[in-house]
Amino acid sequence: MTPSPQAPWPMKALRRLVTIRSSNVDKIMEEGEEIVRLCNYVDVYYNDRITGDIDFSEGSAKPQEITKFGLRTGDVIITKDSETPDDIAVPALVDSSAEGIVCGYHLAILRPNNSEIIGPFLFWSLKAKPTREAFGLAAQGVTRYGLTLNGIGSVNIPVPELATQKAIATFLDRETARIDKLIVKKERQVDVLREQKSAIAKEYIHSGLHAGRDCVTTENLWLPLIPRGWRPRRMRFLFRAVKRQGMPDLDVLSVYRDFGVILKSSRDDNINKTPEDLSSYQLVEPGDLVVNKMKAWQGSLGISELRGITSPDYLVYRPVAPMNGRYMHHLLRTQPMPSLFLTISNGIRIDQWRLEHTKFMDVVAWLPSLDEQAEIAAAIDARTAGIERLVKSASDSIELLREHRAALITAAVAGQIDMRENLPAVTSPSDRDRFRLVVGAEIIHQHRSNPKFGRVKLQKELYLAEAHLGISELQGNYVRQAAGPLDRTLLEETERSVEAAGFYRASQADGAGTGVTYVPLSNAGRHGAELKSLLGPRADALGRLVALLRDFGTEAVEAIATLYAVWNDALMDGQQPDDSMIVNGVLTEWHEDKGKKFKDSDLRHWLDWMKRNGLTPRGQGPRTAHTMTRDMFA
Repeated sequence: MTPSPQAPWPMKALRRLVTIRSSNVDKIMEEGEEIVRLCNYVDVYYNDRITGDIDFSEGSAKPQEITKFGLRTGDVIITKDSETPDDIAVPALVDSSAEGIVCGYHLAILRPNNSEIIGPFLFWSLKAKPTREAFGLAAQGVTRYGLTLNGIGSVNIPVPELATQKAIATFLDRETARIDKLIVKKERQVDVLREQKSAIAKEYIHSGLHAGRDCVTTENLWLPLIPRGWRPRRMRFLFRAVKRQGMPDLDVLSVYRDFGVILKSSRDDNINKTPEDLSSYQLVEPGDLVVNKMKAWQGSLGISELRGITSPDYLVYRPVAPMNGRYMHHLLRTQPMPSLFLTISNGIRIDQWRLEHTKFMDVVAWLPSLDEQAEIAAAIDARTAGIERLVKSASDSIELLREHRAALITAAVAGQIDMRENLPAVTSPSDRDRFRLVVGAEIIHQHRSNPKFGRVKLQKELYLAEAHLGISELQGNYVRQAAGPLDRTLLEETERSVEAAGFYRASQADGAGTGVTYVPLSNAGRHGAELKSLLGPRADALGRLVALLRDFGTEAVEAIATLYAVWNDALMDGQQPDDSMIVNGVLTEWHEDKGKKFKDSDLRHWLDWMKRNGLTPRGQGPRTAHTMTRDMFA
């Protein structure tokens, strides 16, 4: 692996840092062997942590195999086989609750030499982009790739001192957990939006466009009532199976539950890799129905609007009767159809159930006239278009968060984040609370009687105190909020502690949702001695920062803090942004409200002011989590 030019630490081969063991324990039960719980490939591939509550499968192993391949706390397990070299050596860290679980076939145990490297840092270093690329180069194979013990051991990683390793691991545990929480929230929002879309389609597919019209019974459990005049048709009278092969130069198509038939290259989350030989792939023409037999019960089918080729394992059908393609697309993907496909699929377990051609041909659909099919399809598309836009916006936000997460891991492991100013491993919760108390009290006290000071300005100055002055003990987790970097928990805890200590109380004289002022209490101003004790020289620097911003209003400080954060994050990603890149980052990559609030010229004015006054970042301190939609902060 080529070391990062910023990496301040020596590069060492894994063989010098860990003991590598490649397991040969499989799931086959052998007479005379002990029954064991096996950690298998999918347990590692889909989990960052191997814990005791995973539903492990059973196997059997000899006593010496149990001793050799039994897991220990701090071990890192990697996948050593893959269909492609860029998806190999996926790591998982072993938790104490998984002690004794036996490592299964297709995996390797990396057991750290604790005088050189700790398991949590090893785990994160294996997830860094340069390390993953190095494993890809070390993998051997043509149609399937594998790592030898020598190949694993030959990969180099940067190795700081143990204290720094602990700080990096703790920092990444905290930061990635926060990002993952945001991703989960956005994914839930996407699920809700898709449920709304499905409900709209179901309403029209079941009842047509006219509420209250006469319905008749069908004696069918799946669709007991249908509008009068609709006619039943079996799929065999609507479609004919076709399998046209030998056109490998066409675009490859795939079927997604959420989208239907799309270009496979338009997505990067398809775990099924495209083979080199496409001669067996099937032709798909516009209007064809494409069915993923394994996932039809999840809604993975649809009428194609594209010409291309698709997997030989899919079912492809040509229409043989008049129909509206968009209507049939919605009909076949809308409940109860997916549930019906589930009941008529065959297989040992649910992830292997298949919808066979003969079963599909017997499925009955109730169809309105061609004119009404077209009207229904148009109505569904019109009502769901806005939902699709929201889904795309949320999905784009998720992708940005994932990109930020990956960049953060790579930067931290490569030494591009100065851990001297970000040592969460050595700051206890009680220390953090004291720093939040005295720093918050100092900012509020310095702004006493300042009519331009309120809650938003307090938050921005707390952020700058941590990011610019290096008061890392505040341990903020900042998201890209409409008004700049925001950590609601930090802000709320600061206000509560300042009031509990008798310094200042937050007040909203005009009620909830109005401006906040800070009312002095009996101990106002009596934090100075502890401030000096905790901050040392940084106390004077904090005073200078507050004085620098004292006469600015909320919007000006918001602009400054946001520009600082965009610039600082870019530096931590190894970039050297110019003014245009920083300003564009605020207007287009921070929050949708920024473009409404600020002009390009406004931000350039404040950027020039920051440079003149030395308020420029060094690529250190807390990062901000990327968000692009208002509901992220609801």
